[in-house]
Amino acid sequence: MAKLTVLVANRDHYRDMEALDHGISSNYAYRMVISNDKNASSYSFQRVKLPREAHLNYTRDIERLKQSWYEASLVYVGLLDEIVVAYAVVDAKNMPGTTRITDLVVMPELRQKGIGRVMVAAVESWAAKNSSQRVLLEIAMRNYPMVEMAKRAGYEMCGFMEDYFPNGDPALFYHKKLA
Repeated sequence: MAKLTVLVANRDHYRDMEALDHGISSNYAYRMVISNDKNASSYSFQRVKLPREAHLNYTRDIERLKQSWYEASLVYVGLLDEIVVAYAVVDAKNMPGTTRITDLVVMPELRQKGIGRVMVAAVESWAAKNSSQRVLLEIAMRNYPMVEMAKRAGYEMCGFMEDYFPNGDPALFYHKKLA
């Protein structure tokens, strides 16, 4: 396979980014289990095997995605042989000391080949150069493959929020402290 080139996106890349298949497929998901008693509440997330592979639409529609590209602190594209195969949308404006990866998309046929990890590493490098103390990933709870990629990349779960994404999906938040 050719070497992935990571560049700062420009408007010429946006049409190719839009054309990527943003949906995900997975045989697993996470289920939130809530326990309440009069003195405490606890939440846990359990991996569950689905009865069949699930195909899920992306958490944001294309119009919201395009708007986020214009508002982002940075958008990186990953290119193989001059073809856009991945992108990462970065926000470093809204949470002091934190660089958020709000969207990470890899062409489906190239997923689980390390491309997402290279994109995240590029954002981590940019964040460190820009004095961020941590990188935060926003992941839809049903996006099991991305949760697993985050864990392999050294990220730890730091929170969740119900109805976080525009489509109503809950979010899991994973972060990595930078040196």
